[in-house]
Amino acid sequence: MAAEATEPIITVKLRKGLADRNRLPLQHVLSVLEEFRQMIADAGRKIQRERGYADTSGNFGLEIIAGDNGLLLKRGSVQAPIAITANVSTGLLAAQEVVNLLGFLEQEEGVLDPNVTLDAALLRRVSRVAQIQRRDKLELEVSVQRPGFPEPIKATFGAAGLASIKALQAPTFEVAGVTMYGKLVELVDRDKADEGGRGFWGELRRESGETWRVQFKATDVEKATALFRKQVVVSGNAVYYRAASPKIVVETISLDADRDYEAAFDELFGCYRDAFNSDTATLVKRMREE
Repeated sequence: MAAEATEPIITVKLRKGLADRNRLPLQHVLSVLEEFRQMIADAGRKIQRERGYADTSGNFGLEIIAGDNGLLLKRGSVQAPIAITANVSTGLLAAQEVVNLLGFLEQEEGVLDPNVTLDAALLRRVSRVAQIQRRDKLELEVSVQRPGFPEPIKATFGAAGLASIKALQAPTFEVAGVTMYGKLVELVDRDKADEGGRGFWGELRRESGETWRVQFKATDVEKATALFRKQVVVSGNAVYYRAASPKIVVETISLDADRDYEAAFDELFGCYRDAFNSDTATLVKRMREE
């Protein structure tokens, strides 16, 4: 459908590199557009939460424009004009945040001030787009045309931006001998956030909701497979990043034994049994009645 004049228009353009052949791998184009859609959603949800909105879905009714004003394929580039059709004001702010981030990364040329706070979720998505750009030698341009403004806001994300993302993917610090508990929920051959990784990868979800990447050795396949989707205890070196999720490099991993919390409480309470003149079952009952 054609966009109304009152709708903000976002244009995502891929040019240079393989785009000079007037064609690009379909999966790469779709992946870039999907990551961009998720960037808008992530930025939008953050804005909606900060403003206390009831709707925090990050859904802005993004639609690719067809017709005279929207040709996905153009000579020397692939570009997608996208209209914001729902929750327009917040969607526009989200799009501007993405453009500002891309522009900032391009201007920094790989030298990033550690005191500047950057949105980790957006950076992870930008890094995935950067992987496709490196592979196809592409330059990304994103512009936002706002209703009532003659000129769009625009950012180019090219060689300098790629250098900034690469710098952000370097470890910030490492802690040896860390032990943590969680559920092993994913096993993959290669981690998208770590291009130089060896072995294979998993994902550890802790009870706090925190997610860690788990780097296994190639020889850990059988052990990790047996523990998939189970509660585990992992020991190893913890590595922290500015742009990527933290990871733990596995030294040992095993099934986390079931805990008997009542028995543990009873053992601790036993030190003061004479003072309270009661037992664990009675104390739990009293607590539940209060």
